[in-house]
Amino acid sequence: MTAQPLQLVGPIRLHICAPETAAQISECADKLGNVTVSTHPDAYAALEAARAERGGVVVIENSASFDLVEFLIQVAETSPSLPGLIIGENVPVLAVKRLMSLSRWDMLQPPVTQQALGETLEMICREDRVPGDGPSGKCWTVTPSVGGAGATLVAVEIAYQLSQREKHNKVCLVDLNFFDGACASYLNCPANLNQSALTQSPDRIDAALLQAFITHHKNGLHLLASPRSNRLWNAIKPEAILKMLEIACTLYDYVIIDLPRWPSPWTSPVVTGSDENIVMSELTVPALHAARNRTEELEDVSEGIAKPRIVLNRMSKKIFGKTVTVSQAEEAIGRPVFATISSEWEAALAAVNFGQAVSEAKPGNRISKDIANIIDMLESDETATTPPAPNRKNA
Repeated sequence: MTAQPLQLVGPIRLHICAPETAAQISECADKLGNVTVSTHPDAYAALEAARAERGGVVVIENSASFDLVEFLIQVAETSPSLPGLIIGENVPVLAVKRLMSLSRWDMLQPPVTQQALGETLEMICREDRVPGDGPSGKCWTVTPSVGGAGATLVAVEIAYQLSQREKHNKVCLVDLNFFDGACASYLNCPANLNQSALTQSPDRIDAALLQAFITHHKNGLHLLASPRSNRLWNAIKPEAILKMLEIACTLYDYVIIDLPRWPSPWTSPVVTGSDENIVMSELTVPALHAARNRTEELEDVSEGIAKPRIVLNRMSKKIFGKTVTVSQAEEAIGRPVFATISSEWEAALAAVNFGQAVSEAKPGNRISKDIANIIDMLESDETATTPPAPNRKNA
């Protein structure tokens, strides 16, 4: 078969430290046409060599001979934009979390094939392509701190508004709540994702398979959701979830994830790898306690990488009667409230009954205006709303 050169600007040199798979990698690289290989005695030597030249890619084999987590920490601190690959199985969870914070790194399972190596190099080296050719989309998660906090409705509305903006963004809404996810129900459309596909090897998931699972809503949204079931829960592979999201981010401008509050094996890498994490809550003492706890959980599982934003839902303007103010809530939980969303029951009810986003069902409502403001704040990354060091005191 004739080799197909990679569609990249300039040649690629793989700087590898992979005693067990070096021969496989070299053979595959030769067939790719514009990829050369240099071997090194250890991972740090490969890293140093790759940093020294344009087109350098680090390829490291996971082994017990060195600390992969410490190595990836050094990569993040010294060369976060350098592309790289980890070859091997049973990669430590902490290493996977670090890997998710490096946008140009990926994993390959042995045996390494020409197709898998070529496709992965195309993806991790995409920043060297001609501008505008295959950018990576932004990934935001929306997670509740308590049941009924409105996370699904907000996730649907954020996704819809992003798709309707002047740029006409391609947006994918992903429901990772396999037990009782409601995105498909909110939009009154089928859930086409087959959970069994997530129990297979991640290498079997590609763009074509992902598109086969996508539900196309009439309002332009693309939905990735599965029918409710706990039958395959223990068999779903976190690596498959991450591969699915990774491919989605190459196909869409925005990937909005409805993330359940229940602990899952993939919560840590998903939160760590996302650009923004929104924690939905309400202005009640129990919900504020839960919001603080949920925010701390996300910070802990991401080892401080994630900076969750607390959003208070169903805010009402009371003239009479006692109520907790936003400033009192911030003082109680020791954290700033990123934004608030007004309470407008009729608009929310119309949205879920008609299978629409809130701004479709009732244009001009207060909920939609507040969510539009949240999107603008996230896009501008306002420093005034960046959480300070948390004060973990009892409310």
